[in-house]
Amino acid sequence: MSKISGNSNYFLSDLGKLNHVELQKRLGCRLNPLPNLLDTSHRELTMPPLEKATSYRPAAILVPLLRLQFDWHILMTKRAAHLVHHAGQVSFPGGKMEPFDASPVEAALREAFEEVRLKPCLVQVVGLLDRVLSPAGFLVQPVVGIVRGENALDSLVSDPAEVESIFTLPLKHLADPNNFRLVQRRTDGRRNDYWVVEHDKHLIWGLSARVLNDLRRRVKKAV
Repeated sequence: MSKISGNSNYFLSDLGKLNHVELQKRLGCRLNPLPNLLDTSHRELTMPPLEKATSYRPAAILVPLLRLQFDWHILMTKRAAHLVHHAGQVSFPGGKMEPFDASPVEAALREAFEEVRLKPCLVQVVGLLDRVLSPAGFLVQPVVGIVRGENALDSLVSDPAEVESIFTLPLKHLADPNNFRLVQRRTDGRRNDYWVVEHDKHLIWGLSARVLNDLRRRVKKAV
């Protein structure tokens, strides 16, 4: 078991002073670029070929950043216990891409509205994180979006068919390297390590923790 080394930076420790536009400028340049939606090949641009990924089904999640009481938070969900995939686990709003989804960005926004009633028109998509392979057989594209307005959490309502509860993780939580640890394990004789993000009330591990660690690496550079 190992923990992340390094120091927190000014960007994360002084988030409360950043408005929506400033956060978008600081963070957007550190994310993977969005596809050109006018290009008919944008599906490939957003989900480019990945080695040995042909058997995985495409999926997308939204990583929403929203302001609560003059500070920035990450919106997360706890999945309903009866779901087939990742039941009861901490996750982000999202799900598999449907044939009618024009891109993973559209899929992430659609799923966020279905799960927590986050209106797509309130989300400024600023970029992408690295894709993650899910043990359930999905190739997941994380989409980072900034939610317009103040205290947007008050207007969200979880769909009990998919989401047990909604909670937020302060973005500055990523500033403390002690909040991240890599758990070493072996599965079927092969190394299969996974990340854990420390939290007082929720167990954040696996795919969600990997996404948060990717976001952590990028915001550390957003000075």
